[in-house]
Amino acid sequence: MSKMGHRVKRGEQSHLKVGDFVFAKVRGFRPWPARIMYKDNRSVYHVFFYGTSNTAKVGIYQLYEYEKHKARLGDVKRRANSAFKSAMLHIENSQDQRKHDHDYLKAKSEYMAARKRQRQQEESDSENTSSALDKIEVPFVHITGDTDSE
Repeated sequence: MSKMGHRVKRGEQSHLKVGDFVFAKVRGFRPWPARIMYKDNRSVYHVFFYGTSNTAKVGIYQLYEYEKHKARLGDVKRRANSAFKSAMLHIENSQDQRKHDHDYLKAKSEYMAARKRQRQQEESDSENTSSALDKIEVPFVHITGDTDSE
């Protein structure tokens, strides 16, 4: 059993794609409303967190489909934190207006521009053998004072 209280089935999240709404779990924090910005490889995704506008790399088994897990992970009555309530409102509004999700689109474009700069740098620096994606610095500052403990 996972720490979230249910067994994660292999392949359950394999259909997640860029732009999907999810709950993303980062160590030390509860699952938070997020949206997938980019998929690195088969098991690592870059996500945008609603309410905080932060981004992070998250493993596939720390992602939960938004609609499927909304009742369990998104209960704002049970979670008194106003930042969480704000994040839930933000993701709900974003689902209704996907093309006008300005914070997500801005974070995604900044990330893609950073990837492009890294690739250009890698091409110009022939002796560098490490992957450009491994060098991208993705700042991560999460919810203030909000932890897993309930």
